[in-house]
Amino acid sequence: MNADPKAAATFEQLQARMEALQKAPALEKARTFLKAYCAPNSGLEEVEEQVQHALGFNSIPLWTGLEGLETLLADKATPAATLVALVREDAKRQELPATADAARDYLGKVVGLLRKHLPTRPEGEGVVSFSIDDVYNLRDPSGKLERLRCIDVVGVGTESFAVLVPEHASEDKGPFTVYRYRAVLGQPLSYERVTDAGVVARVLKAARS
Repeated sequence: MNADPKAAATFEQLQARMEALQKAPALEKARTFLKAYCAPNSGLEEVEEQVQHALGFNSIPLWTGLEGLETLLADKATPAATLVALVREDAKRQELPATADAARDYLGKVVGLLRKHLPTRPEGEGVVSFSIDDVYNLRDPSGKLERLRCIDVVGVGTESFAVLVPEHASEDKGPFTVYRYRAVLGQPLSYERVTDAGVVARVLKAARS
């Protein structure tokens, strides 16, 4: 069976970005997290909601963000201007005073939020894989993002598959989408949309048995 080339390319791009992020300097890790999770949200409550959602799919940016922030806050040599820039420019919290104390206070709250939800020790990406009842943002064949809810995970032969439906669709009526996935310790979850109708039929039969 031929894998969906668009899905394969998307995964390879994601994998490359995650590997580069894990090797990045502390400042870049912190900036990447703040731009992705803090800047688009108006308050820490919204940041927390986005963090909780990310935990069910890809926690690498959360761990690298935490590592970067903790490193910068613990280093007494970190310039005050750098901390202020992180908060006012990267996190877009321009309503806060442009002082090191205000910056440390805000970044400390972000660290506390991450520590609240991340496990004591990092879990290997891909070990948890798809989880029943979790919702994922995945691309349809045209490349458009869609929110799909996982309703089952099954093994067919030597391969693992996840069965998903649109977030609010019926588990009995679908429409159903099937993903083949591979969980490898220490690596991001590897997955691809199944387009072969025969494979989809076998997976759905296994899920209903």
